[in-house]
Amino acid sequence: MLRPLLSFLCFAALCGAGCAHGPGPEQTLPQLRAAIGAPVESADQNAQNSALVEQISNDKQIHGLTREELAERLGPGDPCQRHPICGEKGFDVDDWYYEIGREGGSYIRHRPALIVGFSRFGKVERTFVLRAPD
Repeated sequence: MLRPLLSFLCFAALCGAGCAHGPGPEQTLPQLRAAIGAPVESADQNAQNSALVEQISNDKQIHGLTREELAERLGPGDPCQRHPICGEKGFDVDDWYYEIGREGGSYIRHRPALIVGFSRFGKVERTFVLRAPD
């Protein structure tokens, strides 16, 4: 009786609040890279892209990556200086902005976006997600 309880407590202490629930970055980041360049053909696809980018942000799956590592996994982001929303959310002009999906056969006006903020050491330290409307 005591052994299972101790095992659970050890797991909980090691895991803490940072345990991911769902697929890890080895699955989600290739999916996101594909979604960034793919045409969005439906509202359902747009909603799936939005959920994917939220999961990656919420689980902090890219935190700690360098600019080079992030560029290898997702491609380079667009400089934030081109997107006023970045400044409104407290990001620097040299942080990166990713719009998720390209205009497809169906007109989808608002696509989700991921804003990535880098530390002074060039590592991802924060993210912000612009959700696609439901």
